[in-house]
Amino acid sequence: MANSLLTRCLLGASLLTATAAFANNNPNNADYTGWSWSGHVDHVTIDTQAASEQWIEDTATAIGGAAEYYSSKTENTLVLGANILFYRDNAAFSQYVEDYWGDTDYTESDANAFMLFAEYGPKYRFGQNNMSFVTLRGGVSGILGSERSISNCSNCYSEDIDINGGVYGVLGIGQTLGSLDLSLQFQQYFSGDLDNTLRLKLSGAF
Repeated sequence: MANSLLTRCLLGASLLTATAAFANNNPNNADYTGWSWSGHVDHVTIDTQAASEQWIEDTATAIGGAAEYYSSKTENTLVLGANILFYRDNAAFSQYVEDYWGDTDYTESDANAFMLFAEYGPKYRFGQNNMSFVTLRGGVSGILGSERSISNCSNCYSEDIDINGGVYGVLGIGQTLGSLDLSLQFQQYFSGDLDNTLRLKLSGAF
């Protein structure tokens, strides 16, 4: 517990130090303001004890998208997005399901959740023609509709999966490729049932 708290404090200090360094040494002179879209794939690590109590594995996959408001006048960006989280289930169940035409099938459950998130913080550009960038943000996420159930079935059995989002920090690096930005981001959680997330993200302006 003490080592985990110390690690998180050191990570927070490192983020603050990096933010100050980029703010002083890498100002972005481009003049732009607007919205961008993004799509991403996440590798999510869940707290081992929380995952065990809910009969799921401690890693999961997520896919999602977001809208990002950016302005060169402040360097800060606001990100609003959503994920579909796919758990690796250890307690799947099956039951007979009748479709619209009256046919029956023995169908197995899956375990999914819906996540909403918001992030805010600076995005610093640097390098030749400002084509590289670093993102440093704080974020918060909430997990909704987290359950073990049979998809597209209105009267089937289901079980809640009690996994919560929380507050996290984001550290990312990326490169502009033509009209698109490709980046890799690491999210470290400081509360809730998620430990960290590694995100591959593709974004572009609209």
